[in-house]
Amino acid sequence: MLDNYFTQTKILGSIAKKSMTWLESSDAIRTDLDKALAGFNELPFAIQIFGGSGDKFTTIHPWHHLFFEAEQDLDSSILLLMTGFYKDSFRSLRSFLELHTFALYNFVNGENKGFQDWLDGKAHTPKLGELLKILNEKSEDFQALNKKLGWNREVELLYRKLSGFMHTQGALHTHTSLRNSNQTVFSEVGLKIGLESLLKALRLAGMGFVVNFPMSMHPLPLFDKFAFNPPAGGFLDEGQTERIKAIFPENISSEVERICMSNEDAASLAEGVRSMPDLSEKEVVESLKNTLEQDTFSKSKKEILQMVKNGDIGKAFALIGATQRAMTRGMTGVLFNPFYGPLSKRE
Repeated sequence: MLDNYFTQTKILGSIAKKSMTWLESSDAIRTDLDKALAGFNELPFAIQIFGGSGDKFTTIHPWHHLFFEAEQDLDSSILLLMTGFYKDSFRSLRSFLELHTFALYNFVNGENKGFQDWLDGKAHTPKLGELLKILNEKSEDFQALNKKLGWNREVELLYRKLSGFMHTQGALHTHTSLRNSNQTVFSEVGLKIGLESLLKALRLAGMGFVVNFPMSMHPLPLFDKFAFNPPAGGFLDEGQTERIKAIFPENISSEVERICMSNEDAASLAEGVRSMPDLSEKEVVESLKNTLEQDTFSKSKKEILQMVKNGDIGKAFALIGATQRAMTRGMTGVLFNPFYGPLSKRE
């Protein structure tokens, strides 16, 4: 019997190809999704990673890991959607939305013991309605988001829709309905419904994230101030904020941006960075040399220097930036993994 499943996995590739073909012919939703995913990929860099001062820097926010967990649910949802498992994709998307909201709740609530009890399996994840209620009660920015864009209501509506598939609430929430077949096959109806829900989930999760981390919408001249040694987290450059803004339709982006710009703490931090003196050309060159001496660039140093020599400065700088962002992502993945790293209780 197991051989039947091995055979079926070969079919999944053909379903994925049909999904890709459909997406390529649907320019509008493909473009919107590409923008949303690109912007979503920048969001983690808006989270401050370290706290303290002097030589006593420590990692903060143990619940940071929840975003990584939610991201894996997002990946699962997309892969399942592309291979014809439409109902299963909705289940993963529901989990993504719930975990992402739970992460925001913990950042706002800031209660270490409660989170540790949850991590240890001693406490249940609060219901979505409770999470949204606390966010609105404790954060003026979430209050503004609800007043302007009805964020709580929209999150609850999408969650309820996804829950219909989770609990198979009637014939319209079945595998057969989504595929019009009892077999795992490509379905334009299933794919289209799934993509629309995916895009809405990304936008709603993104809206909640940026108002909780308002520095997401404060573009800063990081290269002018820090060259190749920018802060590890908490600040974004102009390109990153533009990609984040592109997650949303223009009317939503402008409303969210206004909320973030009105946050006094974020505005003060942004002004502090902008008021720093720009680095001199000599300091930029020195920063480049020091950066390329790091182990991270042992394999790419020669290539980067050749780009600089050839005059491809922008290309060289982009490669350095991409490498540093990948390193930061990898570092936070370890630092905030409760099973491996500073948060782990294991020996």
